Amino acid sequence: MVMTPPQSGMMAPAMAQEPMQEPMQTPQQPMQAPMEQSMGLNISGEEFTKVLNTLDQSDIEALDTHLTPVIKNTITKLLGAEVGAILKNLGPDEPTVNIPVSVIASSFPADTIDQSIEMMKTDIASKSKNIPSPPQGGLGGEPMKDSPQTDVPPMLMA
Repeated sequence: MVMTPPQSGMMAPAMAQEPMQEPMQTPQQPMQAPMEQSMGLNISGEEFTKVLNTLDQSDIEALDTHLTPVIKNTITKLLGAEVGAILKNLGPDEPTVNIPVSVIASSFPADTIDQSIEMMKTDIASKSKNIPSPPQGGLGGEPMKDSPQTDVPPMLMA
């Protein structure tokens, strides 16, 4: 069996097997400033509208439910300002709270998830009518008028 040095033979890197040559000289090019790239894909408004028009009604309803201002802003960064302008009229104009259906189903047990959701809606609606108004005059109401004010600090009773 013949022993070969570690950096030679079949397992040696390609550079080690070839004789050393002068590195090729490349003409020096002046450094160029990196081109300013847009953050997103910049899809045209026309292309996006075409694709948007292929969606069915349930897709549009999903966008209209979940396309919050934060999501619209993120999509605008990804796909460009023209797409953002098109999405402006879709979705709610305020943040929303998404609750997993498993949480609703465990809190409002029913035969179907739709029944659980209806129970939750009814529960929330019933509570929103019975919210007491805040007290008038601060946290504890108006100050007592018939108790005299004193300049004596309270004493600790032992």
